[in-house]
Amino acid sequence: MALTLFLAFFYAVGTVVLLPSPQELVLGATAVAPGWAVILVASLGRAVGAYLLFFFGDRLKRWQKLQTWRAKEARLQKWILRTEKWVNHVGAPALFFFLLIPGFPDTAMSYVLALFGRRPWAFALAVAGASALRLTLAYLGIFYVIRRA
Repeated sequence: MALTLFLAFFYAVGTVVLLPSPQELVLGATAVAPGWAVILVASLGRAVGAYLLFFFGDRLKRWQKLQTWRAKEARLQKWILRTEKWVNHVGAPALFFFLLIPGFPDTAMSYVLALFGRRPWAFALAVAGASALRLTLAYLGIFYVIRRA
C-alpha cells in the first residue's frame, strides 16, 4: 500500500510538472489503497508539483538570456505583458475553476500561471483544492456506478 501511495504522489507531481494527462488516472490506485488516502496523497503531490513549477518558473524568468531575448522582441514583450496582466487579474481562483473540468489536462495552464503569476502559495493551494474536489467527485461517481451495477 505504501508503494502505491508513493506512486500516486509521484504521478500527481508529474501531472502538474510534466505529464499532459488527466489526474483521474491516479484513482486506479484505489484498488490497493483506500480512496481517501489516494485522494489526499494525490492532492498533496499536485500542491508540491505546483510549488516546484512556480519555483522553476520564477528562476526561468530571471535567466539573463531570456530577459535579453524578451527585451529585443517587441511582439514577445507585448504578449508577455498582456499574459501577465491576465494572470494577475484572474489568478488562482480562475485556475481553481479550470482545474475542476473533468479530464482536462492542465499542464499548459499550470505553466502559464507559474511563469506569469506572483503568488506561489495561492497557486499551490488552488491546485491542491481543485484536485481534491475533482478527485473526490470522480471517486464518488465511480463508486456510485460500481454499486449500481
